[in-house]
Amino acid sequence: MISKRIHCKPKNDNYRRLALYIADASHKGEKCLQTWTAGCYAGQDYHLAIDEIKTTQKLNTRSQKEKTYHLIISFHPEDMQKLSGDDFHQIEKEFANALGFENHQRLCGVHINTDNPHMHVAYNMIDKEKFTRHDPFYDYHKRDKLCRELEKKYGLTADPGVEQQFTDYLEQKKSYITEALQSGSSWDELHRQLAGHGLVIQKRGNGLVIGAIGHKQSAGFHVRMSSLGKDFSRKKLENRRGTFVKTSGDHAIIEYFRRIPKNSKASDFQAKSGMKSFESYIRQNLESVKQAAAIATTWEDFHRDLAALGMEIKPRGAGYVLQDLGSKVRVPFSTTGLRIAQLKKKLGEFELSRGTYKPEKRYKPTRIRSGVSRKSYLPTRKKRKNTINKISGHLEDFFADDYDS
Repeated sequence: MISKRIHCKPKNDNYRRLALYIADASHKGEKCLQTWTAGCYAGQDYHLAIDEIKTTQKLNTRSQKEKTYHLIISFHPEDMQKLSGDDFHQIEKEFANALGFENHQRLCGVHINTDNPHMHVAYNMIDKEKFTRHDPFYDYHKRDKLCRELEKKYGLTADPGVEQQFTDYLEQKKSYITEALQSGSSWDELHRQLAGHGLVIQKRGNGLVIGAIGHKQSAGFHVRMSSLGKDFSRKKLENRRGTFVKTSGDHAIIEYFRRIPKNSKASDFQAKSGMKSFESYIRQNLESVKQAAAIATTWEDFHRDLAALGMEIKPRGAGYVLQDLGSKVRVPFSTTGLRIAQLKKKLGEFELSRGTYKPEKRYKPTRIRSGVSRKSYLPTRKKRKNTINKISGHLEDFFADDYDS
């Protein structure tokens, strides 16, 4: 099960048009398995509910942002036999509760016209009583967590999610983590051992969690220490090492946990255009970027080495981005797995590049070759010439024999 929010610019936010699409009104509902309403005074009168929601949205004159939250929940084909009509209604209620839309108006429908059956839900973001706008915070992670819970509840095919991917990484490093936790070393030594694998122990509430370096706790990349084993709770770890001491952040990091989303912008760009993305170019040169960070003694050293790769680091908003020198294509600096805070400790406060360096190589959106490369199945010019000569020789022998006879 996968969920996705479809954003819409305020000027294109047309609830009636979306509602009619969900009901497949233009094709008399041929691709629609069922439609229903929820949270509406109009009951199950679909068209009257549309007018009710449109009126509610107009009563909020303050917000200039979109007023419709369009959610798509996609299922595997084999899961359709496991779900009844009531199950779809219940699944939608679960999402409404998780996103804070339980008292909001919405229109829902299940489409079966694609390889993956999917549910559309059009939530009215305007509260029907207070007329205030509700936009769920960190909604992706709430939806991702709920998808995993619903897969278990209804026995559906599991899809990789944020927590699953991180727990998979922890499973791969289980032996290293267990060995480090079972040693009687100090907190600093434990932090050093875990940092080598891109992991860090942090406080969360009254307990401890193990998370991924470079990812915030709020992003969901952490699990409770006690989930790794009954001997790894905060109380038992402190009995062995004393009161918890947070990491200094100065430890060497050999590898990072890097999540590459299944439907990332890079993969979307490459799939649609057939051209290599800037993010892919960075991944190909990631070791060079890390090496540049390791040997740099000043920000200008780092800028010079990045410029040689055709990149530049710049502040953007509250964070930093890596930008292609030849265009405005950029990705978050966190894509590299490096931490700005750690670089600042080493190089001092961030300084902009002077921009006087010439790149030795650059990102080019070259076409991606799929399958067998052209060279592997097309003969070279020399081979083609030899083949033609052989064929010509055989033809001359054939006609010569014919004339002799």
